[in-house]
Amino acid sequence: MKFSMYHYFDWPVEKITSIMKAGEDLYPMEDLQNVSARKRIRQERVGSKIHRVYEWCVHGQIPKIAQKIIRPDMLTFTEETVWDDDLCSFTSKITPHFLGNTIYCVTSSTWSAGGENRARRHVESTITINIPVIGPVAEKAIVDHFKKNNDQSAELVRKHLALRYSQPAS
Repeated sequence: MKFSMYHYFDWPVEKITSIMKAGEDLYPMEDLQNVSARKRIRQERVGSKIHRVYEWCVHGQIPKIAQKIIRPDMLTFTEETVWDDDLCSFTSKITPHFLGNTIYCVTSSTWSAGGENRARRHVESTITINIPVIGPVAEKAIVDHFKKNNDQSAELVRKHLALRYSQPAS
């Protein structure tokens, strides 16, 4: 299942991407409502790219039909992500610690100008769960969580940019 969404921010894109080019997060990821823990395993700059590996533990409502296969303690995964300075974009691959061979998840998050003194973030994700009957139900539930996280993430970005740079440019 694929999805795409956009968020707009009232700061110039250069102010926002300069933070990511410096290897920093825009806000503490643990502030997302369904994140229990996030640990950086590795970060390395290679030319115009920053390669990172994280371990995540999240929580969320597992659809009834999937509860026979997926338990709450199975909601841990490794994220391999690359920030590209030239493209102003993250690409990430998530590998669950459980059922890793049956789940495929990739995401990109690209920043661009969204008008005068505005930035736009475009998020695209694909999640595929290769389990008959249960897969599509679980995919929809995960996409719903991803969308909520991205909306909450946009609010956290705005909050932390206001703290860092004062009020928006517009």
